[in-house]
Amino acid sequence: MHHVLILIFGLIFILPSYGQTLKVRGAQSEFDSTHDYYIGLIKLAYEKIDKPVDITFAPYMVQQRALNELKAGRLIDIYWAGTDSERESALGFVPIPLVKGLLGYRVFTAHKRAIEKLKKISTLEQLKQHRLCQGSHWPDTDIMIAAGLNVMPNTIYENMFKQAYSGRCFAFPRGINEAHSEVISRNQTMPDLIVYDKLILKYPFPMYFFTRKNNHELITNLANGLNKAIEDGSFDKYMKTHSSTKHLFPLSKWQSSSVIHIDNPFLDPNRNITDPKYWVSLGIKN
Repeated sequence: MHHVLILIFGLIFILPSYGQTLKVRGAQSEFDSTHDYYIGLIKLAYEKIDKPVDITFAPYMVQQRALNELKAGRLIDIYWAGTDSERESALGFVPIPLVKGLLGYRVFTAHKRAIEKLKKISTLEQLKQHRLCQGSHWPDTDIMIAAGLNVMPNTIYENMFKQAYSGRCFAFPRGINEAHSEVISRNQTMPDLIVYDKLILKYPFPMYFFTRKNNHELITNLANGLNKAIEDGSFDKYMKTHSSTKHLFPLSKWQSSSVIHIDNPFLDPNRNITDPKYWVSLGIKN
């Protein structure tokens, strides 16, 4: 009997712990170059807390549909998106900015023929004269409209690049962490698509991991794992080496860019947006 007990306890210690299986929405298109960044962050978080995680993919769905599925506990378990107070009240979320606030630095994806006009823009009033592509149901759209910008919403991600390329809209503002890899991935189909980053539209806008309201295990795992990655420097190392974000560094390279600041009236006013642990600054001289 004594030997049997030893064997049982030994098996308890050597049997692998069961990990968490997470259902995630698929990429927005074959050119969605930033999708892998967020998948990698999930894996990094679980690595830091020594828990296995198995990620499976649901078909792509537009943002509002994905958030509805999260809320209902169907199809997907986790979704990354820019935040607003409405989303935070309806869903569970991890209040750690996934690109350290860089999503709120918007550069302009456009056809190269727009460059000369972009060079002449330095104020909000001048930018208002041009129609911008932006996604339906994206908080960015509401932020830009609140600032008086001329926005043309579209539900289909890929169409916004096509509209900017064809001239149906003047430009497609994208996060500084998104635009360059998105344009590179479309070199074959849109050879004259460019990123104009000498002008930046800036507003406070964190991207968070969202889940259903009562998914406490997932929220805790991600929060603990991401905080450990931030503390030991592996979060910053990940940003500096991932293909979609490594071009941003050193951040001092952006100091000569011109910046147009607008407010984000949809962000929780109590949110700390200056803590250097979670937010980086491009150090741009206005």
